[in-house]
Amino acid sequence: MGFAGLGEAATRVLPEIVQLPYVKVTAAADTRATARDKFLAEFRGEVYETLEEMVRSPNVDAVYIATPHEMHARHTIIAAEHRKHVIVEKPMALSIDECERMNEAAEKNGIKLLCGHTHSFDPPIRKMREIIKSGELGKVRMIHTWNYNDFMVRPYTDKDLEASHGVVLNQGPHQVDIVRLLGGGMVRSVRAMSGKWDPTRPEGAHTCYLEFEDGLPATVVYSGYGFFDTAELFWWVGEGGYQRHSETNVHARRSIEKISGPDREKKLEEFKEQMRYGARGIKEGAVSHGWPGLDEEQQDRKRQKFFGLTIVSCEKGDMRQSPDGIIIYGDEGKSEVPIGRAMVGRQAEVHELYEAVVNGRPVFHDGRWGEATLEVCLEILKSAAERKEIFMSHQAPAWE
Repeated sequence: MGFAGLGEAATRVLPEIVQLPYVKVTAAADTRATARDKFLAEFRGEVYETLEEMVRSPNVDAVYIATPHEMHARHTIIAAEHRKHVIVEKPMALSIDECERMNEAAEKNGIKLLCGHTHSFDPPIRKMREIIKSGELGKVRMIHTWNYNDFMVRPYTDKDLEASHGVVLNQGPHQVDIVRLLGGGMVRSVRAMSGKWDPTRPEGAHTCYLEFEDGLPATVVYSGYGFFDTAELFWWVGEGGYQRHSETNVHARRSIEKISGPDREKKLEEFKEQMRYGARGIKEGAVSHGWPGLDEEQQDRKRQKFFGLTIVSCEKGDMRQSPDGIIIYGDEGKSEVPIGRAMVGRQAEVHELYEAVVNGRPVFHDGRWGEATLEVCLEILKSAAERKEIFMSHQAPAWE
């Protein structure tokens, strides 16, 4: 596997990938010499300044694309044209036209394209999907997912946030993937409003009503302004399954306020550089939620991953995540279904790609699935701008 874009994400993704015994990270591409030097020292692999150079290597079978959002389409197409399988980070692209060209390139060149990373890979979400499919609780009638956190007061530059419309294209794919998986995939329409409550930054919140083709209703709510924290409703377990400090949001807001002023963007860019792979400064990758000094990622993960609160209502009961599995509320009261340790996050993505390439199994989170998720996210923006219901035309069913 070759890795494209040795930024902050690489500090989290690479340690996960290298734990898989059937995957070898053999190359990396990045414009930063410090990142290439670090990769060379750590992996003894090939290093390149550009993805175009890396995909010519015979020692690369697949590429993990973690470059800036606006490069996802171009880099995916280049990799596909060189017969390299691809995992592309969310958002898959920035337009449906880009998604179409990515899928056409993958299909034309016979490569596997997987769209990650989203929390639809989380074991509790998959377990709820399994129960829905089994019919144990009858037909699913309603789905709600809500997340309140500190995303908009983390040390992201305004430029980075503008590319993804703040939370809508950056965090929205997590929520939309969760709801689409649980609801069967086929969203009929969306009616939404987004919020720009900080005049200096792009969208930091959205409220969405989705209707599926079979009439199933769902709501998707997100606020990244760092006041209320959904983890308060979830035993203070954070997104990665780590214990989350109850004052994380407060610390994040104070941190961003300390660097306010005309040179804020410059300071944020400097902070961002320090967090990238191969950084020389504060601890590499040490951003975190509640920056600095409250890095939940530095704890051993003890609980299931948790991206906001998701409640599924069926004819015979309700379901929600718990720190160790899911909770079912039925006729006999409340019961917990524990879920053991399972592959999560980027490991689960790479494993899915590996199984597809080596053992011929389907890629569930393929390019058509990713395109359908992006369509919903883009139409959230359109619905908010036009204040009307928007109908879908590029949806894909959930896998059986």
